[in-house]
Amino acid sequence: MHSNYSLFYTFDGGQAARFREARVFGATVWTASGAAMTWGEATRKDYASEAEAQAAYATRCQAALADGYSLARASVIDPATFDFALLQALVAHAARQALDCVRSAHPGQHIDAFALVSDDSAMTIACMANSREALAASEYGDEMLWNPAEWAFDDGGACFDSAYRLLLQAHRELPFDVDFDTFRAGVFDACIAALAQLDAEGVFGTGAERDANLLLFEVSDSEPLEGALARLNPPAVVARFEDWMASWAD
Repeated sequence: MHSNYSLFYTFDGGQAARFREARVFGATVWTASGAAMTWGEATRKDYASEAEAQAAYATRCQAALADGYSLARASVIDPATFDFALLQALVAHAARQALDCVRSAHPGQHIDAFALVSDDSAMTIACMANSREALAASEYGDEMLWNPAEWAFDDGGACFDSAYRLLLQAHRELPFDVDFDTFRAGVFDACIAALAQLDAEGVFGTGAERDANLLLFEVSDSEPLEGALARLNPPAVVARFEDWMASWAD
């Protein structure tokens, strides 16, 4: 059963502040609202017919616009598929914005590490960043470098709300028929591909500058994804990681 879906936002300083969602499937209208990067509060109402549900859905969308929200996305959702290409595009856009936020918020820092972090259920996306100065000030040295949870900056997290909303359809009580392992693997691959896309565009520098920067994708409380480090970084960065791992064996 295909669904019509709309996502609306209010913004604060260019970042999403509050969201509203509306979705209609069959004779049911589902809505959610709240602060960006939160689950929010959801409602569900069944109508006597699909036509009544469609009319109620349209009313909810019109009300969001009347309340000062802006339409961010309107789509038709097939519960048997997941739009991984859209997820990659949303994550790439958000990562670019988040990196700009970090650089703007910390102009005296040389930002040289950026990571996206999800969880084992592929429900969340967060970003972390670090700087040359923060690493030098840390007593943990390279142990900090390879551990995004210890990094200094998390500005721009709200930039990922639209991608987060896309993921939540797999975790709420909504029509969703995609195999979980397929969903999880696809989400992680889309996040890695988004970072690789930005890297190819030179967002993290080129040549010697790029060799001094680190990109990571991490799954919290899980083993590192095989091949992700090499996919996201030049050989010089991979060699630095291998040297650090070898130092623990000495």
